[in-house]
Amino acid sequence: PTPAPPRYVAASPVAYRWQGMYVGGQIGFAGAGYDFGNATASQINYILRNDIVGPHVANWTTLPTKDATKQIYGAFVGYNAQWDGDLILGAEANYSHTLSGGLFASASDSMTRTFQDDAVAPAQHHYFYTATVATSASARVVDYATARMRAGVVLDRLLPYAFAGIALGRVDVVRSTTISYTRQDIPDVTVPPNPPIAPQPVFNFGPQSQTERKDGVIAYGYAAGVGIDVALLPNVFMRAEYEYVKFSSVHDIKLNVSTGSLGVGLKF
Repeated sequence: PTPAPPRYVAASPVAYRWQGMYVGGQIGFAGAGYDFGNATASQINYILRNDIVGPHVANWTTLPTKDATKQIYGAFVGYNAQWDGDLILGAEANYSHTLSGGLFASASDSMTRTFQDDAVAPAQHHYFYTATVATSASARVVDYATARMRAGVVLDRLLPYAFAGIALGRVDVVRSTTISYTRQDIPDVTVPPNPPIAPQPVFNFGPQSQTERKDGVIAYGYAAGVGIDVALLPNVFMRAEYEYVKFSSVHDIKLNVSTGSLGVGLKF
């Protein structure tokens, strides 16, 4: 008799393992937001230190917010620990470098106002000040790195994840401030036979300027974001990621960077 064909037995399913060390590279676009509103506040305070005009102009917001976009490239290295089959906890270091010119933005403007302050005026005299503050500022993010912890859920060959951590960046900063003001005295009007009160001479201050340039200032902050890794081969994966980095003020300039990137990694 003809022997019976062998019985088909389904193989055990093979689950993709994400555990282990990995390295990779990435490219993408980054957008930086700069708040120059108080970028020159310390310069204003320095020029007008111990000057009665100082408190009046210290909080003037002469500069707006600005945005900048640029392509980036970088690399990452990390380690995944796979728990209970589908939970990933890991640590990763990520570096991003901006292309030529960096994430650069600048702003310049001036403001003139008139106000009254009789604190140092003689009796029956009234001092009116007309002050002009002209400022400019620029900032350039050269590169930045993040060290972060991440957590994800394994969906076979998909690994969606979220992460949070600390960030360091290098920023070039230029700031400039010029201040001048005029003080005019308008005394009380007298009624005859009292003689008119002679006004004090007009007083002019400035213009006085201060300029600062700092390259490679280290900025500190935090990073957070989400992404997804997709396994292509047993040891090769592709990545799509969004990252938000918020830095502390850099010489009175507030800034943040948002990045969208694609990457390819090799898992060991």
